[in-house]
Amino acid sequence: MPQGKLKVKAKVPEGSKTKKKAGKGRGVTKRTTKSVTPKKQKQQEAQKLKKAITKTVNQAMEEELRAQALDGKKSLLSKKKAAATPAKSPAKPKRGKKK
Repeated sequence: MPQGKLKVKAKVPEGSKTKKKAGKGRGVTKRTTKSVTPKKQKQQEAQKLKKAITKTVNQAMEEELRAQALDGKKSLLSKKKAAATPAKSPAKPKRGKKK
């Protein structure tokens, strides 16, 4: 048993215009002449830049810490650099035949 009066839905007059529903079509693109770079490409460039900055900052901090730790003593880094680039040794004279 419902209590109170029933609500009656309003009826639209027959002569009135109805709105057309917009279908799921393609939207109008306003930037046809402008090129838009992909989002992924922008993110990759930003990551490369961050990585390069981090690398240089870490390298500078490492050099500074080594300098403080060694206090003017010989650096271990110089030995590594010397091993990486071998120095040219003097050419040994060839032995000739003994007579």
